[in-house]
Amino acid sequence: MKPNLDTNLFFIAESLYRTLNVSQTAKELHMSQSAVSHALARLRAHFDDALFVRVSKGMAATDTAKKLRPSVEEFVKQARDLSQKLERFDPVKAKGRITIATTDLVEVMIMPALLKRLKKEAPLLQISIRPTGGELPVKDLERGTYDFAIAGFYKDLPEGFYQKKLWEGGFSTAFRKGHGFIRGELSPSQFYQCDHALITLQGDFKDGLKRKVGTKIQERHIVLGSYSFTGLAWTLANTDIVLTGPTALLEKYKEYFPIHIQKPPVEMPKITLQMIWHGITHKDPLKQWFRDVLTSEFQKLK
Repeated sequence: MKPNLDTNLFFIAESLYRTLNVSQTAKELHMSQSAVSHALARLRAHFDDALFVRVSKGMAATDTAKKLRPSVEEFVKQARDLSQKLERFDPVKAKGRITIATTDLVEVMIMPALLKRLKKEAPLLQISIRPTGGELPVKDLERGTYDFAIAGFYKDLPEGFYQKKLWEGGFSTAFRKGHGFIRGELSPSQFYQCDHALITLQGDFKDGLKRKVGTKIQERHIVLGSYSFTGLAWTLANTDIVLTGPTALLEKYKEYFPIHIQKPPVEMPKITLQMIWHGITHKDPLKQWFRDVLTSEFQKLK
């Protein structure tokens, strides 16, 4: 027996066992008669046997074909069962755990609404949030340790990965109500006189919010750097620091803390969140469904 048989040929053989007719098999499989005849020729060459021979009424299976029939039919049955299982994916019955490498910004923005939705649509599903630094967790995604990575700072997507834009938003500046010296809106000059907090996942204090006044360069006075998007809420509400961060985050702060939010006194770029995953999970029905759910929930955000 020759190696490397195209297993798709088994579907044609299984049909021929039942129809004993090339034309009927072609119609059943939505193929041309010549394509079925060509496939049969490949099967004959592989097994060195005619397999199906012409008789007075149609075709008949040879002894070799009869011996192969149970194995061929079992292969086709298992392949079709597997295909039907994938096609009949039902999130209500889905069990498993989705692991996401991301920041607590994403948790604040999406997790309450996401969990409410999953409670109804996929009640058996578990979500695990893992911390991410400034680099894409390539190895963990390749191994399947993480299913997704979501952030706005990943660079240089390697081969074999996919990405999708989930959300884009702007920045705002916030400070506590009753701030020590800010009255009304914070002006550009006051902005550079305040003490600032900076969310810094890389552990540095690099700041792009500089401005030129005459011959001098003004920089923010940063007194606190934090890896956490959520922890700063308490500090912001109880000190005179100023925080410039994603508007969606600061609006969440405002729901629970007495803070004032305004447009930044200086120009700010937008922030974009990207969802990244590896090709090993690209066709998985559960992961495909979850990607669609995440996308739709982020689209509901302002």
